[in-house]
Amino acid sequence: MKTSSWIKKDASLKKYNTFRINGKTKYFIKISSKDKLIKTLYWAKENSLPVFILGNGSNILFPDKKYKGIVIKIENNKIKKINKKTIVVGAGIMLMELLQKGFEGLEWTNGIPATIGGAVFCNAGGFGYHFGDFVKKVKTIDIETCKERIYSQKDCKFKYRESIFKKKKEVIWEVELFIKKGHKEKIMEKSRNYWKYKYETGIFKYPSAGSIFKNILAKEMSYKYRKGATIKKGKISVGWFIEKCNLKGKKCGGAMISNFHANVIINFKNAKTKDVLYLINLCKEKVYKKFKIKLKEEIIVIHY
Repeated sequence: MKTSSWIKKDASLKKYNTFRINGKTKYFIKISSKDKLIKTLYWAKENSLPVFILGNGSNILFPDKKYKGIVIKIENNKIKKINKKTIVVGAGIMLMELLQKGFEGLEWTNGIPATIGGAVFCNAGGFGYHFGDFVKKVKTIDIETCKERIYSQKDCKFKYRESIFKKKKEVIWEVELFIKKGHKEKIMEKSRNYWKYKYETGIFKYPSAGSIFKNILAKEMSYKYRKGATIKKGKISVGWFIEKCNLKGKKCGGAMISNFHANVIINFKNAKTKDVLYLINLCKEKVYKKFKIKLKEEIIVIHY
């Protein structure tokens, strides 16, 4: 199969996911222009290759075996337009970069190592905020037809850690956000408080993908099972249930359910995907047995 000079063969994905797990892919490419994206999508289609779209890999668990298609890392990171109340940005720009450039409204995202596209895809959140609330429009490119489509906020169907894009075979390419220019020093000072909170928990000490499971809606549980739990904004931290099952510190290979938060699995020593999956399934099994709750992953576990 003839490949273009810009496409890498047999690439490691270790540095492209925050778990730092050594998944591999048959083909890999970083893309910052729409023309190159479309050329690559056509090339993949001509060669009957599956396509996986990657942001910063902060919410993903790759398999141990090699991906037989092409992984496309989106790196269009330009600020295209600044309006009075919104800005239009490339989906490949990092959340932190917007703070550093003095845009206010997303201070709470400091410490989330995600791209704008990834934050839209998963409807990232924290501290009571949801990224979808800041989205005005999303431009995508269909993987099969290469045609553009514009989604309004309503079209995106944002829910808790969900969006319509999880069901679409489309590339999130540009996003218009309800944020504006502000006082850079004040923005960074405010955002540091959010970063400090995360830093003090220890979450940056080892590679991880942050929260593994979605938090539990209190209304879906009987009082019998949630007695003693703290309820915030109608949800109970899933870490509370995992901790009550005495799973903090549980290890498998190089992976461990962290001691600082039971809903975080860390890679403390060259973990493999199978190690993380074992701990994920252990949490599901134990929590269901004790509380009759079916845990749902917040991270995206890739199967191929």
